[in-house]
Amino acid sequence: MHRRDWLMLLISYEGAPQGLDPVRIQKGMFLFSQEADVPRAERYDFGPYHYGPMSRQIYDDVDALVASGLVEPAPVEGQSWSRFKPTPRGIEHGRELLRQAMSQRPTAARYLYETKQSVASQTFEALLENVYERYPRYASKSVFRRRG
Repeated sequence: MHRRDWLMLLISYEGAPQGLDPVRIQKGMFLFSQEADVPRAERYDFGPYHYGPMSRQIYDDVDALVASGLVEPAPVEGQSWSRFKPTPRGIEHGRELLRQAMSQRPTAARYLYETKQSVASQTFEALLENVYERYPRYASKSVFRRRG
């Protein structure tokens, strides 16, 4: 599996029928990179940024998935950003990736599914608080005003 495959799997897993916004994609892949038992080559590199851990590589890979027709942006009214969700072709590709992941790294595949459910179900504020609490060094450049 390549890191882009894990990203595609995150986006194509069920949950978040409206798609995942960039912050949830970033935080989902960050938690996966930090906590899943996968080789270093299958993880993204992150640094602290405005809303915690961020990897520019993820934006490049999302753009590549959009260009390949596997993922589509879903504009959000009144916002400058879009959510991202799988296309029908992306759903099928996600199923193939899931079969591959379950045969090679089933624990990581299950962890990524649980992570998707978690990041998709939390409010923006709760998600950032959760990540900052667990990984405080990534909050060092945050523009998000934390509680307390």
